[in-house]
Amino acid sequence: METLRAKLDLVRRVEAEHGFGVEIGGPRALEPIPEVPGEVTEVFGLFSRLAGDYFDFVRPEEIAGPDAWRWRRTNENCPLGDPLEIGHERYGLPRDLRDDIPGGAPIRLDLRDGSVYYVDPDDYIAFYKNPDVDEVESADFAPGIVKFFDSFVLGPRYPELVEAVIGPNAVDERDREGRPRDSWTRLLRASGLL
Repeated sequence: METLRAKLDLVRRVEAEHGFGVEIGGPRALEPIPEVPGEVTEVFGLFSRLAGDYFDFVRPEEIAGPDAWRWRRTNENCPLGDPLEIGHERYGLPRDLRDDIPGGAPIRLDLRDGSVYYVDPDDYIAFYKNPDVDEVESADFAPGIVKFFDSFVLGPRYPELVEAVIGPNAVDERDREGRPRDSWTRLLRASGLL
C-alpha cells in the first residue's frame, strides 16, 4: 500500500505540473465492509477516481460503507458470480460526453478471491446466454486490487491492460503532435513509471 500511495502522490504532482488532462480524485477513508476484501476499501480510500483517455477507474458507490453495500443491486444470475466493477474502458469516447456516458467494457474484481480481470462484453453475453458453458475467456490481470493498481494502472504493465481491453493498436496510437494519444500513458511516462 505504501508503494501505491507514493505513486499516487507522484502522479498528482506530475499532473499538476504538466496538465495532461487526467483526473485524479482525492482520498477519503472508507469503512470496512465484511463482504468486500479489505484491500478494496483501502485502495479506494486513497483516491476516488483515476481517469485518462482510455480508462476510468471510479470508487464504486456500493463500497461507500456498510449501508451502501446493503442496498447494492445484486444479480444472482450473473455467470461471473456478481463481481464488483472497479473501472471501465472509455477509448474513443469524446471528452465532452465522458460525464454523460457511464463507460464501456468493465474491469471487474472477483469478490470471492479478490482477483481483477476483464471479459470481453460479447463473450460475457454469450456466457450469460449459455449457462452450460463451463468457462468464459478472460484477461486475468492480478490476484488482488493493490497489485492491479500498482502494476497495471500506475506501473510498467499499463500497456498490457490497454492491449488486453482495447487492442494492441491502441498502445502505440499517436495524436497529431506525435505524442501518445492516451493522456494516462503521457502521465506515466513523465512520472517515470512507464
